[in-house]
Amino acid sequence: MIIIAENNNSTISTKSKQINNNNQNNKQFNKSKTENPNSNNKNQIYNNLIITICVVLFITCVIMLAGNLPKKENLKLAGFSFMENNKFGFMNKTGKILIPALYDERIYSFSEKLAVVCSDGKYGYVDKTGKQKIKINFDSARAFSENLAVVSVDGYYGYINKKGDFVIPAKFEDAYSFNDGFAAVKIGGYWGYINKKGVIKINPQYDTVSNFSNGCAAVEKNGLWGLINKKGDNINEIEYQEIDKSFGDSFILAKKDGNYGYINKKGKIIIDFIYKYAGIFSENLSRVSKNNLYGYIDRKANFMIYALYTECSDFSEGMAFALEDIDNSDTDLYCVIDKKGYQVIAPQFTGYRKFKGGVAVVSVGDKWGVIDKKGRYIINPQYYAISDFESNLAIVRMGNKVGVINKKGDIVIDIKYENNDSQNYYGLSMVME
Repeated sequence: MIIIAENNNSTISTKSKQINNNNQNNKQFNKSKTENPNSNNKNQIYNNLIITICVVLFITCVIMLAGNLPKKENLKLAGFSFMENNKFGFMNKTGKILIPALYDERIYSFSEKLAVVCSDGKYGYVDKTGKQKIKINFDSARAFSENLAVVSVDGYYGYINKKGDFVIPAKFEDAYSFNDGFAAVKIGGYWGYINKKGVIKINPQYDTVSNFSNGCAAVEKNGLWGLINKKGDNINEIEYQEIDKSFGDSFILAKKDGNYGYINKKGKIIIDFIYKYAGIFSENLSRVSKNNLYGYIDRKANFMIYALYTECSDFSEGMAFALEDIDNSDTDLYCVIDKKGYQVIAPQFTGYRKFKGGVAVVSVGDKWGVIDKKGRYIINPQYYAISDFESNLAIVRMGNKVGVINKKGDIVIDIKYENNDSQNYYGLSMVME
């Protein structure tokens, strides 16, 4: 199991369960950090109940969906997609409706000032005023990236510009958005890469690939992964069972012969493959486990916090949530530790989301609230679910209704939008730009 850093809005931990909303292109790599073989069956029913309540909201709040968002580092909250009468529109951060509920699918993001919309099974693009900028006539469409967008017609994929004209014809079996000047395309059942002129730069030969980032991409052949450069040369042997495709850190997490270690972008092993579980470095520390208990190592593989925990989170703003290995404990409650391993907030939480902007969303029992870094409640546990805060706003759920609050707990958008769980319809979801 590879442990993924708790990025942005993608992870909610509830007791010994965790929901990971992964990038679709990385689904073979991303695993829940809490797939711990020591998880207790006594918690299963309780965990499933909380997950059922929370998962619908937090899936909607994920802002890292493949092909539908601008680059991660540039994201900010634009407003909210809302649902009325099974149709979707867009409102700003104060709740003012800018695009009426006219469309069949949620608006995920405004990437390069345009959002994908769907009507009667066809896709096009609008701006934040709701003005149609590219005609709704494609079979599928993805967000603009590097001034081009992937669309499909009659089962084949190509790339259009912001006038809606095809720059690269729809001739591929599948295609990713451009990143780092290259885009992955599928031809004859295999993946390769093209440039912005549509010229094949790396011949289709791989079973699965990632986007390029800083001149490097992960590729898979026959179930094993490796790294390549933009010339198509192997940076290392294609020999890893799993590999981190985010390239968000100079230490790249990989799995070989059943154990985890770290390589760099030159393919050199920088931390040996000795861990049963491992995570991505966050604030220069990474969660690792050799014998089912977790601790934290630095970039020289020194244990900075000993392996004392049955579960723990990545560090964020100098703090992490942890579940201590206590014999004969009938309750699993998370505490908060600092980067020296000192417990700074006593065990009391049944679930958590990482610290962000000085606050963290936590649960006590089946209710969620918000604490500061001293463990004081800013918002008492009262909601069925709370998303991460973006621009000081968060989506909250009461029963089957959702609305928006600020960090003071004031209701900014009334809790009146209904979730239709059976059809995966969501009353509100965050729209990034």
